[in-house]
Amino acid sequence: MVRSRIGTYILLLLVTISFVSLLAMTWAARLERNAAIRAERIKKLQTVVQLVKVTVWKDEASQSLDEELLQKQISQAAAETGTYLTIIDAGGRVLADSLNPPRRMPSLRDQGEFREAAREEFGYAQRFLPDQDITMQMVVQRVDRQGKPIAFVRAGLPKDEFNSSSSTISFVVAAIAMGAIVVGVFLTRALEVRLFDPVVELIDACKSLAIRGERKNLWNSSPDELGQLVREFQVMSNTVTKREAELRDQANRIETVLGSMVEGVIAVSSDRVVLLANQAVRRLLGIRAEKVEGRPLIEVTRNRALDQSVQQTLSTGKPVSMEFEVHSPFRRVLNIHANCLPGDPCPGVVLVLHDMTELRRLENLRREFVANVSHELKTPLAAIRAYAETLHMGAVDDAENRDYFLGQITDQSDRLHDLIMDMLQLARVEAGQEVFDITDVNVADIAQWCADTLRDKAAAKQIRLVVESAEDDEVYVRADEEGLRTIVGNLIDNAVKYSGKPGDVVVRWKAEGDQVAISVQDHGIGIPDDAQDRIFERFFRVDKARSREMGGTGLGLSIVKHLAGSFGGSVELKSTLNVGSVFTVHLKRSRILTN
Repeated sequence: MVRSRIGTYILLLLVTISFVSLLAMTWAARLERNAAIRAERIKKLQTVVQLVKVTVWKDEASQSLDEELLQKQISQAAAETGTYLTIIDAGGRVLADSLNPPRRMPSLRDQGEFREAAREEFGYAQRFLPDQDITMQMVVQRVDRQGKPIAFVRAGLPKDEFNSSSSTISFVVAAIAMGAIVVGVFLTRALEVRLFDPVVELIDACKSLAIRGERKNLWNSSPDELGQLVREFQVMSNTVTKREAELRDQANRIETVLGSMVEGVIAVSSDRVVLLANQAVRRLLGIRAEKVEGRPLIEVTRNRALDQSVQQTLSTGKPVSMEFEVHSPFRRVLNIHANCLPGDPCPGVVLVLHDMTELRRLENLRREFVANVSHELKTPLAAIRAYAETLHMGAVDDAENRDYFLGQITDQSDRLHDLIMDMLQLARVEAGQEVFDITDVNVADIAQWCADTLRDKAAAKQIRLVVESAEDDEVYVRADEEGLRTIVGNLIDNAVKYSGKPGDVVVRWKAEGDQVAISVQDHGIGIPDDAQDRIFERFFRVDKARSREMGGTGLGLSIVKHLAGSFGGSVELKSTLNVGSVFTVHLKRSRILTN
């Protein structure tokens, strides 16, 4: 017999499973057998019904029946077949019945099996007969003559006959259950010898190892062998679990701090093998390898400057700071600060990387801006000074040239004024100091006003300004009215300036979902592909000499871009050299409904 508690549990489990399984098999076998018997009985009833039908109505020409003779025939047929028989006419009146006098029986036409037979030829039902105190399984067949029902034949068998006993099945199942119990006892004992005897030895070993462990808050496990083993393992694991939790919390805090840093942090050992690297390092250096820990620094980063800084720090023991460039995934300027990890001798180096790209770009922009502003301001000031000096030296008395010099001074002053005003406006827009009155602005009104303002200037160059809309209704955008005038006016003015030949400058707009696209198209000199990315920069000119000759400040398109951005929109360019350009501004569409 079994000796351990676990063996007893397993034996009980095997017995329970065997009993439930056999019970389910018995139930399924009974159901299948009863279903088969039921189908056989219904088939028998159908055969009896058809036999009675053929016997009674063997003469197809006969329309009348002798009810007394019919009653005798039905009683005899019921006795021979062991069934209950009933015949009714089409109206439901009972003509013959094997158990009751027909004349005492009520009409049966409304009973379910007869209604079903009237529709489907055969009808089926289970019906309780109070007089006989028995439930019958009924089968009814319709009798037709010349396409019309003339009678119904019903046969029935007691329902108890369907639920036949299955003593043989029960005996076999009981025998199998006893055999399963015997087999379960032997299997359980074999399992004890193979598995649970070593468990007892392991418990003794755990007790000797866990004697110093903490025994507080132990899980109240079962008193069997595995429960004892669990308790002893808990004693050993309590201290380890506590220390592991502390180390895990500390590691999570460090990982969270390093992961949230914008600066890249990478730690390497004294032999220049990577110990740790946060996500910022991967982003800054373009590292694609999934695992970098344990690999040489030069292999992971492919950067000689990093390796040299680590080597210099290890050799001198002093912090090293330097700046270098990387070109993958794109060009960046990085500043690295390397310092030794605490320990003697030095166990490694930690490197902190700062992305200096944006700072250097802004410094370059500042230098370019100062140079451009100085140049742009110097040119008109030099012209004004030259013309003023000429007048001062005696040209003021030269009536023929005096007006020309004064006109040039006026033109250069206007140019200087326009340049300063554009710079101030651009500075206010960029700094967010420009106060905009965002309203619903009619695009057609603004486009027409700007075209009318510049129409004379365009006519002087034989250019026709065309204003057209792709929409049947009026279109409104959310923008500042004066700001939208500046955007459209600058685009039309540029198109007129840089149209190298007579033609049309077309201003059109159309709704695109929740936005409106306002475009200005010219057929001018176009913009080269290499200059299209910089065309919206301040003071950028494709042809500087020609731009100054035309009186441009170099700030118009930059103002357009920043104003469009302030209104929540954008601007784009499509241009082909010597064919023309199309500037398109996308702004938010107003929700005003127009008819």
